[in-house]
Formats: sequence, structure tokens, C-alpha cells
Amino acid sequence: MIWERDSSPLRADVPMSFRFRIEDRNGNAAKDLEPYMGMDGHAAFVRSDYSVFAHVHPAGSVSMAALHLAQASLLPVSPQANNLLSGKQAGAHAEMAMPIDTLSPEISFPYGFPEAGLYRIFVQVKRSGHVQTGIFDAHVE
Repeated sequence: MIWERDSSPLRADVPMSFRFRIEDRNGNAAKDLEPYMGMDGHAAFVRSDYSVFAHVHPAGSVSMAALHLAQASLLPVSPQANNLLSGKQAGAHAEMAMPIDTLSPEISFPYGFPEAGLYRIFVQVKRSGHVQTGIFDAHVE
């Protein structure tokens, strides 16, 4: 996993898009990516003193309840989907279905550091049935 970023310094209070590229062992774009807990991937941004923790999804982060309300107001929801979104089935979050299309080997997460400091970024994707975690350090001014 490669963090695609330019050489400009990271700054607090600036919204950014964090881009990562997933490659196979030969340096080619990974073609075996699968949805992981209903998403293309997950990222966590953690400040070194643990005063900041943010769990982010590629489309941003929103609670399941907010997602349910938004979807209910925009689209008719099947009873099965409604049960999944409301958590009425055991393991609902883990069983959320995404269409099984080829996922892009590039993933991005919107985020802005709330304050300066040292951070660690954890990025998780699923490849061929296995969750892989990339770990990156960031100095924020």
C-alpha cells in the first residue's frame, strides 16, 4: 500500500483527500480487492497522545442511523435492507452487502487534522478474503 501525497507539509484545519494505492507484490495495481464491512476500505487517524481518533470511510463518515434516515428519505428500502440498516439481524454491519464489482486499487479518504502534532494513519482494505493494514506516520504543522 502506497500513500500518494505530494511533498507539501500537512497542516491542521485544512480539509484534504488522503489517497492510497494498493499494489500486488510485483508493483502492479491490485485486482483482488473486496468490500470490507460494506466499504472499499477504512482509515483511522490517531494523534500520538491519543487525544484525536477518527474512523473515516472513503465517502466520509456518517453514523448508521444517519445513513438509514438519508436512504429512507431518498429511496424505497426493501425490508431486508431496512433490517440490515437498523441492525435487526445479528452481525448486520459485517453482512452489509456491496455489489461485487472490481474495486479500484486506489482509495481516498476525506479528512482534516484538527490540530498540529504527530499522527499515525491506519488504512485497511480486504484482498482475496484477507484484511490488510497499511500504517503511515504523519507530522502535522
